[in-house]
Amino acid sequence: MKFLNIGLVALSSLLATTYAAPTNGLLPDVEVEVPKVPDVAVNVPEVPKLPALPTLPKTPATEILDRRGKVVYTKVQETVVIVKKHCGAINSTVDGVAGGQVAEKKEAIIKLVKTEVTTIVSLVHKLVGEVIELLGESVEIVGEEKKEIISLVLELVFDIIYALKNVIKVLGISIFDLLGPLVFVLLSVVFQLLTTLNGLVDGLLEIVFSVLGGVIGLLLEVLKGLLPIVTGLAGGVLNKLNLGGLLCNLL
Repeated sequence: MKFLNIGLVALSSLLATTYAAPTNGLLPDVEVEVPKVPDVAVNVPEVPKLPALPTLPKTPATEILDRRGKVVYTKVQETVVIVKKHCGAINSTVDGVAGGQVAEKKEAIIKLVKTEVTTIVSLVHKLVGEVIELLGESVEIVGEEKKEIISLVLELVFDIIYALKNVIKVLGISIFDLLGPLVFVLLSVVFQLLTTLNGLVDGLLEIVFSVLGGVIGLLLEVLKGLLPIVTGLAGGVLNKLNLGGLLCNLL
């Protein structure tokens, strides 16, 4: 029994030695060759190139200026045409009124004239707003448009002056008796138009005042009694524009 145990121990040691021994030389080296993946040519069709968008031609600055000048001219012209109609209506209020009828029709005439002048004020005020909208992106208007705009402005001013002169002459009253405080509103909005347009049409104020200086008698007749107030109001604005000397030339 003792010898049997010794034999089993010896056999166990032999087996342990056998399994623990290196296998170099006992097993053949096996090389596993991994097959290469063949190159696959992916034929992706080329995306056709989009045609280049045509470059929009830039509008020359002179052309933009011409368009702008025409816009201003058209707006002023449209206003002048309508104002002329209302000035004609003012003149018609005293057409055929004889000396003996003045007292009888005076109140009705004044009422009608105030209505027409109120409409004129609204028209000119609207024009001022339209011109102001163009100031931010505008440059000076020159050439023929400049001359035409100045001509239209003078036409507008003189149409109003002569219409009012006609009425106050027939009725034998002053401009303040005719319009009351409305006369200051009218003068204010017309003067605002002149100063606003002067921002687009350089020299407009100077030209208009020079022309008015040539008819100072007419202005004194129409603005009789109000000239100090008018020159005071105008002078304040002109001084801000460094154009205070225009009033000196006018008077």
